Amino acid sequence: MQPTLQNLRSQCVARSSQTLQPAQTPHARPISPTNIPLANTTQKSTMQRDGYLQRCQAESSTSGSNTSAPAATTSSTSTPSAALIYTSYEGNSWRAEFASTGLKVLVDPWLVGNLAFGGLESIYCGTKRIARPETIDIDQLAAETDFILLTMSIDDHAHRPTLQRLPKSIPVVGSPSAAAVARNLGYTTVYEVDHGQEVVISDGKLKIRATQGALVGPPWSKRENGFVLSEISTTGISLYYEPHADYVASSVAEVGSVDIVVSPPSTQSLLGYQLVKGATDNVPLLKMLRPKVVVPLMNAEFDATGPLHALLSETGGVELLERQLKETPELKNVKICLPVAGTPMAVEI
Repeated sequence: MQPTLQNLRSQCVARSSQTLQPAQTPHARPISPTNIPLANTTQKSTMQRDGYLQRCQAESSTSGSNTSAPAATTSSTSTPSAALIYTSYEGNSWRAEFASTGLKVLVDPWLVGNLAFGGLESIYCGTKRIARPETIDIDQLAAETDFILLTMSIDDHAHRPTLQRLPKSIPVVGSPSAAAVARNLGYTTVYEVDHGQEVVISDGKLKIRATQGALVGPPWSKRENGFVLSEISTTGISLYYEPHADYVASSVAEVGSVDIVVSPPSTQSLLGYQLVKGATDNVPLLKMLRPKVVVPLMNAEFDATGPLHALLSETGGVELLERQLKETPELKNVKICLPVAGTPMAVEI
């Protein structure tokens, strides 16, 4: 029987007692999902794990209380180690905490207000279903963020209301166009990383490399960025992220292998023009990067209205990705870790 999207999603959610053991630095401390900056979580479930999804080692950790996230606690429960804690905030917005270094990154954040392009909500207006602004303690989240990563300058990646709300002292790493947005908004430390360039940040703990990413304009436009984040540690991991599954193969091939890939499982088209290419282009991407884990970027799972939204169509999805992995010999051992919005997810490799 073919698994449903809900069944797949339910297989890999946060562990209530999962504890990271980061390096002992002034900013690194053990965390559990209880101290991720979410003020309210509404989902509660006990999960059965099978197949490769079992290896995400995830269990229920949610509650229905409407209180601010408590202070950090260290669990005494013995659990398998996680390489990463991943939290989806819906759309392209997510957060990752790396286990080895303890570094915390906020990616393409959309944390306040609605999503509109150029502020024109009458043309397109996106609203969240679960990780809504009132559920997020943005001040605590900002205090627990080491840097912001921006892949593009367009509004669903460089969300101006969110970037205006966050402290301008948080370092930003971005594509040239995204870096310009951050500078214009007053961010004081901005790393502009162009294709093929690398930057080492956070006192030498993380290396970030830019690859050629999405083409979001006419054919002669400069492509935006994909990014490879690599912990500089003997036990560190590497992660590749490009939110449109749009890339230049020769640029990605230079990366070599990574441990985790975050990529959309669907293809989204505007009047037949592919904006997001997950359904068609993930397999060759994964063949090049040879990850142990894929985290699907569920970037279309929020509510939207307006005439622009009516022109969008979507094909593919997580079920298709699962079949593609099983049918591709080189990828049959790749795990899928499917996040639930607003719920921290422990990812093991």
